[in-house]
Amino acid sequence: MKNRKRFFKFILLTGDIILIYSALFLALRVRYGDFSFWISTQIKVILFHFSFIFFFWFIFLYILDFYEIPPLKKVFDFFRNLLIFIFSAGALGAVYFYIRPETLITPRITLFLNALIFSVLFCGWRYIFSHILKLKNFREKIAVIGFKPGLEEVIDNQILSRAGYEISVFFNPETFSLEKFSHFLSLAKYGVVFDIKELREIIKKERIGTVVFPRFLTGNEKIIQQIFSNLPLRMNYVSLAAFYEIIKKKVSLEVIDEIWFLENLARSERGVGEILKRGFDILFSVAGLLAVAVLFPFISLAIKLDSPGNIFYSQKRVGKDGKQFTLYKFRSMKESPDQNRCPWREKDQSQITKVGRFLRRTHLDEIPQFWSILKGDLSFVGPRPEWAILAKDFEKEIPFYRQRCLVRPGFTGWAQLHYLASTSVEEAREKFQYDLYYIKNRNLFLDLGIILKTIRIIFK
Repeated sequence: MKNRKRFFKFILLTGDIILIYSALFLALRVRYGDFSFWISTQIKVILFHFSFIFFFWFIFLYILDFYEIPPLKKVFDFFRNLLIFIFSAGALGAVYFYIRPETLITPRITLFLNALIFSVLFCGWRYIFSHILKLKNFREKIAVIGFKPGLEEVIDNQILSRAGYEISVFFNPETFSLEKFSHFLSLAKYGVVFDIKELREIIKKERIGTVVFPRFLTGNEKIIQQIFSNLPLRMNYVSLAAFYEIIKKKVSLEVIDEIWFLENLARSERGVGEILKRGFDILFSVAGLLAVAVLFPFISLAIKLDSPGNIFYSQKRVGKDGKQFTLYKFRSMKESPDQNRCPWREKDQSQITKVGRFLRRTHLDEIPQFWSILKGDLSFVGPRPEWAILAKDFEKEIPFYRQRCLVRPGFTGWAQLHYLASTSVEEAREKFQYDLYYIKNRNLFLDLGIILKTIRIIFK
């Protein structure tokens, strides 16, 4: 199923590459009035410099979520992000050709036409692709065997349709009442069936490629044997936990158990990748600290003039393996005797200073954390380190919460991209599900994607 998403992303990227060079070809045609440019000695120079710019254009498209499957849900989000892309792409090209004015004759006109034509073609391509995903012939048909809490979060026709899936049938292998699952009956073409032979015929007729097991049929070995002896071997069999993860980009606490953790999170370190990640942290934290050295006098003076108190705010946080460390930020709230006792003080907007609002809006309050990254208490990417006092409460209220300490916490993370800062146990539970997704799937490419999308949030 993940391969299917990678395939769709590859199709999107391939289409964009074709369109971006087609737009350049058309822009040159409009600029020169004929096709003489194609035999010009400058064509190689043109392709070289524009290809360099296009590389960064594709990074912008990735940051702006244009390679997400399913695609952007709202028309407003699509066009807002497209306008951001056009501005960013144009600004990058203008700066590049300003720095290197000797590269081409009047390249800015070609750049403007290229960006304009590509944007029009891009809209058409994304419109066509989104409708292709909705066509039944392009949806992957699935069968669902058994029921379990958490199933209703992903078994929704609208969500599945956008992701390129369609439920054909539910199979109920056990003799419990379907009253609580009555809303599922209308979601599948064949509803709910109880006979394994009928299920097999539907799978063959509909050419179903994936079977989702929401429920472990423990103690029902006869049923399990019956299912696997009657269904085709060459099918994609996935658990609800895996299916939920693919659709929602997080791990559901409702559908996992201790075995899941042993199978997926037993190895906290991942060899060469962790070494490279640490090297990246050291290199860029040093660069960040140099930037802090330049800004420090101005930020410190502003904080002092705005309100009495320390320049820095420090707090004990829980790091890797449960070890505590001190995390520093530029102070953005009024000092209070309750600041290290009140768990949800962040809710009180009246406590935020004027300078603090600016620091938070620009994320400048976070930059002292580069020191923690250099020391090794933090990484650039990972689960956000929790306040030690709150962590104890969360471990009591949220199952498996301590497992987030398997990896080094981060300056930014997967959960920060998908959810706001938590101000309750329920919100912390939701964020933890995104943290589990990151811990299970972490790699250098995922880290790079998180960093790039964090940049978008910073400048939003």
